[in-house]
Amino acid sequence: MSLDLRRVPRSYLFVPGDAPEKMAKALAGAADAVILDLEDSVAPERKDAAVGMVADLLAAHAARGEDAGPQLFVRLNGTEPARALSELAALPLAPLTGIVWPKLAAIAQLAPVASFLDALETRDRIAPGHVGIVGIITETAAALLAGADLGRGHPRLTGYTWGMEDLSAELGRAPLPGRTDAQRTLASHVQLFCLLTATAAGITPIDAVDANFRDLPALEGDTRRAAELGFRSRMAIHPAQIAPIHAGLAPDEATLDWARRVLALAADNPGASAFKLDGRMVDRPHIKTAQAILSRIKVP
Repeated sequence: MSLDLRRVPRSYLFVPGDAPEKMAKALAGAADAVILDLEDSVAPERKDAAVGMVADLLAAHAARGEDAGPQLFVRLNGTEPARALSELAALPLAPLTGIVWPKLAAIAQLAPVASFLDALETRDRIAPGHVGIVGIITETAAALLAGADLGRGHPRLTGYTWGMEDLSAELGRAPLPGRTDAQRTLASHVQLFCLLTATAAGITPIDAVDANFRDLPALEGDTRRAAELGFRSRMAIHPAQIAPIHAGLAPDEATLDWARRVLALAADNPGASAFKLDGRMVDRPHIKTAQAILSRIKVP
């Protein structure tokens, strides 16, 4: 799937699929993308009802013909493939930008859902490839040993993200709050795995949720660090997290100034493969980086 960098969401806000008021509030909020969740945030006995609520919301959204507002995703119960395909079949696909597939450990897992999406897009008379897939790729130890396979990507994939709760359960460790040495070591490994695997696959690396939605200055600082590593988006679980995420991901003025001057030099020297800026060599990789930085500026 070819990515339009101007449409890559900076923020993805999870909202329970069995909470119509929260879903409506999220759609009217500031998140670039909203994930209507049918998985972890919905109790098992309410999952069927949640599918109906999400389907109703998507149908109403489609009936209004709204193009503005956040991009819409649905997280399916991917560890139960039959249920996940049933959930997908119950949804109108036209309003969806994509689905979120949890616990992705191998590209082969996407084959059935990708084929099903082909059929459902025909059913709904929408363009082939309309619905993308964001994979959560660090929730099992097996996934962390499958970097080369996951790095091959898939035509439907638009992003990879990471999380540690399920991995912590598999490791038999308590995911306690705080930044102990053990927590930092594991998180750093998992985060970098996601970043490099997404980059190898040619899709967007999406930083993980921060469950602490009260310490917003810390969230902004942590997001800025993630952006320096190379992340372009971040997941959120509370509307208050959206502004700090956007601020943390935004290039600062010094970076924007550098990018503009690089492109200006490239335009003034179209035949040059390298030139100097501020006493340092600038070549084609720097030009590509400058273009990517400026492409991330959101126009109000």
